[in-house]
Amino acid sequence: MIYKSEIKVSDVEERIQTLRNSKNIIVFGTGNYGALAHHALKELGINIDCFCDNNEENWGTDFIGHKVISPDELINEYPEAVVLIASLRFKYMAQQLESAPKIRVLNCDFLFGHLDLSGIIALTSLSRLLWMLDLYMFAVAAEKDTASIKVKSLDIVVTEKCTLKCQDCSNLMQYYEKPVDNELDLMLASLQKFMSNVDELHEARVIGGEPFMYKKLPLLMNQLSSYENCKNITIFTNGTIVPKGEMLESIKNDKVSLIISDYGALSKNTSKLKAVLDENGIPYIAYEVDFWQDCAKVYYRERTHEELKKVFGDCCVNDSLTLLHGKLYACPFSAHVTNLKAIPPEAYDDDVDVSALSDEELKTKIRAMYSAERYLNACSYCAGRDYSVGRIEAALQTKAPLPLKTYPIKEQR
Repeated sequence: MIYKSEIKVSDVEERIQTLRNSKNIIVFGTGNYGALAHHALKELGINIDCFCDNNEENWGTDFIGHKVISPDELINEYPEAVVLIASLRFKYMAQQLESAPKIRVLNCDFLFGHLDLSGIIALTSLSRLLWMLDLYMFAVAAEKDTASIKVKSLDIVVTEKCTLKCQDCSNLMQYYEKPVDNELDLMLASLQKFMSNVDELHEARVIGGEPFMYKKLPLLMNQLSSYENCKNITIFTNGTIVPKGEMLESIKNDKVSLIISDYGALSKNTSKLKAVLDENGIPYIAYEVDFWQDCAKVYYRERTHEELKKVFGDCCVNDSLTLLHGKLYACPFSAHVTNLKAIPPEAYDDDVDVSALSDEELKTKIRAMYSAERYLNACSYCAGRDYSVGRIEAALQTKAPLPLKTYPIKEQR
């Protein structure tokens, strides 16, 4: 299978020649992007010295036949290497190497733009790899295009209600005692203002709770599909509800696809859902989920400035904006701990009332949220969202909402 990005990449041959002339080549990042980078280099006949990773558990292990080292070891042992960043957290990872000025850092867009995936060794399906490649290519291009506002993803939380009662949900649904739907008019108005102030949104992510519980979902899907600057719409579902009628018709759009998290017996309608999607030509990615990151416990953690910077920099959702009840947030954890009043008012630093801002003010806020040179006050209450966080069994059920300390409502600004 050949992947070819619609995004044009400059200086491809020049950067390939840089690799051929380099004494040491290191891929920073394991996982699927690391596998993609290794595969692309192998196709070019270029060997690497090793992989580097921020996850301490991987240090000293092998990944695709190569040793995995720490960032400190990279800097000390390979001070003049060419380092390929194989991760969406490329801004933070490049900052980690700034103390070694002779290291040359390259993103992988020149390797990923045209790639034969035949025979690749990876941890996921080809359809998922194609999705990941599109996301990486967009993210790198957006970072280079400083004149425009190009947003990688926007989570649109349509409801706090869910068909499951997972005690470790990373979106903190287990803490909602009285879950509600997002008020339609407010959601559509704030979405309209957001979309009119960005040049491009790569992916609108429709989430919950369970999105198919939201009866007004067709109205949102119709508006989302109308935006020319919204390139992809992804609905995240747990395989418990099969859409029909108007709901089904609203997702029959070339922009729309589904990601189905299959929790075995709990996802009781996954097979029926796949059959309906296949019958209607609606693309989807379905994967069995056995474990989650242990990142759903909310409490204050005493961290230094550098520790907080690392927690934010390593976070897999640190540039995934969230729209919830008319407010825009820099990450889903911040959105829900604020909405749940689970952090004290003085810790709020990330709730942006979309309707209260002028267009220029909103653009400034969006740009600021995309900065990887900071962290959120909410980071002090979060376990972190990276692969060093412990793993737990996925979708363990609870009969009642979990207790959560709350704080007084903050006065409106």
